Amino acid sequence: MIGNKTRRSIIFKLTAASVALLMLMLVLSNFLIARRQQDIAENLTAQVESRMKGKAEGDSVMVFIDQEEVRHLADFKLYAIGVFLITGLIGGGIFILLIRRTLSPLAILTEKVAATDMDAMAEKDSLVLKEGAYEIVALSEAFQKTLDKIYDNYEKERLFSVNVAHELRTPLAVLRTRVDVFKKKRGPMDPELEVFVESMEKNIRRLSDLVEEILFLGRDTAPEFRPVNIKAMGQELLLDLEEKAEAKDVALSLEGEDMVLEIDDALLGRALYNLIDNGIKYNRPGGSLSIVLSEKGEDALITVADTGYGMDEEAKAKAFDLFYRADPSRNHDGYGVGLALVKEIAGRLGGKIHIKDNQPAGTIFEFTLPKKGPR
Repeated sequence: MIGNKTRRSIIFKLTAASVALLMLMLVLSNFLIARRQQDIAENLTAQVESRMKGKAEGDSVMVFIDQEEVRHLADFKLYAIGVFLITGLIGGGIFILLIRRTLSPLAILTEKVAATDMDAMAEKDSLVLKEGAYEIVALSEAFQKTLDKIYDNYEKERLFSVNVAHELRTPLAVLRTRVDVFKKKRGPMDPELEVFVESMEKNIRRLSDLVEEILFLGRDTAPEFRPVNIKAMGQELLLDLEEKAEAKDVALSLEGEDMVLEIDDALLGRALYNLIDNGIKYNRPGGSLSIVLSEKGEDALITVADTGYGMDEEAKAKAFDLFYRADPSRNHDGYGVGLALVKEIAGRLGGKIHIKDNQPAGTIFEFTLPKKGPR
């Protein structure tokens, strides 16, 4: 008796299919050739019988095979070759279809694995396949178990980061307050102490920004969609970052008509702030950064283009990974969280974010959003 696992095995299925096809091809080809041979034999028999008419029993008969008969024999050889070729092609085609049918669950599994998003694992369907060859079903189960372990560890690290960020919030606020009080009480300071205090303020601000971004990433609250004027939001963001842009000698601009979207203004504002801040941070002195608002069918397109150093293909592929920085040597103010947060927000708002090259130099971020909330 053949076990259920063996019957569901790819090896068993393909072996059984190949043996069955081979036997079918042999039977079919032999049948067609035998049928042809029978026709030829009947034809020869009929010729002999026609020449035997009028002859007495025991009389000898001479049969002549002319060129026409020889040609018929050559045609039979071609016929036999043709039968083998046609049955071979038919058998090969059927075998290919069987292979594709047997391996089709593997293509489904590949699509599921490729579409896996760690941030949305809780809502995703299981990778385990209910039907298909035993090896493919076992592979899908192994994938699911591995992903479950990875997701569990990912959730633990995420919760740990959020908890640490919460704990750091209070001491950082105390430090910032102490530094402000110290500056007010101290009054004029000597150059060395002034440099020290400025360094303290800068690093406290950087840590505070990092804590806020980690907390933003860890939030599970659903977005609140309401009408928001995107151009007005962009103008406010440029005003907030104007001082930083002037320090880097980067010119800021906003183009496009008024655009009202049903969106979560807090989430979108954070995403655009990070994109503009990133464009200023990695720009060239004397460069520029432009925001262009436009419509693309049922979507709104927000383009943030800078004239900075640009990104190679590897950097584009990893730009939205958490804690990734393309070239840390150029700038020490970032931790590689800003763009990861932008991608997270884009997903929550039902939008997409893409990176393109800006000619002749720089980077373009295309932020596509539905006008009336996620569909």
